[in-house]
Amino acid sequence: MKRIAMLFFLIVFTGGIFFAQEQTEPVTDDSPFVYRMNQKGDQFIKIGLMVNVPFKPGIPQLKVGGSGTLGYARFMNSYLAVGGDASFAYMTTIGENIFTFIPLMAKIMYQPTLNKFEFPLAFGIGGAFQNYGGSTYFGLVIKPEVGVFYRYSADWSFGANAGLYVMPQWCKNPEYNRTGLVMDIALTARYHF
Repeated sequence: MKRIAMLFFLIVFTGGIFFAQEQTEPVTDDSPFVYRMNQKGDQFIKIGLMVNVPFKPGIPQLKVGGSGTLGYARFMNSYLAVGGDASFAYMTTIGENIFTFIPLMAKIMYQPTLNKFEFPLAFGIGGAFQNYGGSTYFGLVIKPEVGVFYRYSADWSFGANAGLYVMPQWCKNPEYNRTGLVMDIALTARYHF
């Protein structure tokens, strides 16, 4: 077993010598390459912690809650990215019951930059699993977002963003139709690769 492990490590760490290609043209300072913070094919994974503020139903019925999100995006060019987010959110009600929702969204993002600052404008659409008092509902969720991030290094950016969840509930009896509006404010870290 030790011989197999040694052979494996030998192949992995020395294999590059056999497959490396020789550079045919010297790199010069006047090359046409232009550095941009984000380029086509760049990707990032984000993780965020949020405070949720309910607008409709308002604060006496729902209290301020919290949530977490995990997301992914891939740049189509230097400014436009597509991806998705999955979140888990909760809020307590006036009767100390818990309202939870799990939005799963596809997103499109436009992100201009200025020096090391990035200003993402995003729009997400998808579905949300909602649970309150033993009843569940799956319905449409829409979320516009705006944010500001500081690119700490080539791999990491940190910032804040705010968004508004719009969650309509359509029932067979129109008397019970509702639209929930929940704003979130997030502190987010993004890993770029």
